[in-house]
Amino acid sequence: MAPFEIGETALVVEVPSAEPLVRGLRERYDPSAAYGMPAHVTVLYPFLPRERLDDGVLRALRDLFAARRPFEVVFGGVGRFPGALYLAPEPDGPLRELTEAVTACRPEAPPYGGRFGDIVPHLTVAEGLDGEAAAGLAADLAAGLPMTTFAGGVTLRVFDGEGWRAEGFFPLGEPPVAEFAFPGPLRDRLVAAILNGGKTATAGLLADYEHCGDPLPVAGRWTALADSAGRRVALLETTQVRVVPIREIDEAFARDEGEGYETVAQWRAAHERFWTGPEMSAVLGGPPVIDDDTPIVAERFRLLGLL
Repeated sequence: MAPFEIGETALVVEVPSAEPLVRGLRERYDPSAAYGMPAHVTVLYPFLPRERLDDGVLRALRDLFAARRPFEVVFGGVGRFPGALYLAPEPDGPLRELTEAVTACRPEAPPYGGRFGDIVPHLTVAEGLDGEAAAGLAADLAAGLPMTTFAGGVTLRVFDGEGWRAEGFFPLGEPPVAEFAFPGPLRDRLVAAILNGGKTATAGLLADYEHCGDPLPVAGRWTALADSAGRRVALLETTQVRVVPIREIDEAFARDEGEGYETVAQWRAAHERFWTGPEMSAVLGGPPVIDDDTPIVAERFRLLGLL
């Protein structure tokens, strides 16, 4: 029997960049992981039952979170509750403030169901451990820290009897626009590939970011995907960012770009045509010189939901 009730809801800040470090342990020691709950910091659990989440409640949540700004979080250490192990976010104030803001609007849904007094933001890794086992796992986890991520929004998840299904996405502040290629047929193809789940990665020239003064993407950032008409059509979340020489792009990344590349050579030829083409050359003030050492911003992302 599942340890959760059908219709239970939770508001969480998901941390996909933590999955490589904690997934194996959570699958063994965190009951929620077996039911599809990803690595996360809880904002409020349990929240209101599913049947009480009407349009007014969802609109109030949207407005509440939109009035706040996204923020950076560093998981720099491992903490312990009795029988439990967690990653401790620093600073934890912005996460605590999210919980306090929701409970101020919905006092009938106190943190932890009212069982505990203090709000302690944390990313649960394991439960049901004795002291010796917890100490050993804590040392292993600490070796993978610190880990920096970005809190771009809050996800509403609902337990439907089989798993924790994502049912709502609430950005913190106004998410920046994500534009792929230039408006026209290529952007249309890329947007369609993202919406059908075929495209989960993208690559850009570091020189483009530097020339335009744009900040690099960061894991945890939420963005609004724009189509050729400038309409915001979906929410995306960045899950990984690497700046690497172009020679380090592999076939897995090329395939995940979702444009039908079967080899890295195909991927590179297509991207070099784009980067040295007239539109990008106009942006950069001339065609870039691309060799094996050219720095590439390799980004992975996931589709959260439609707008």
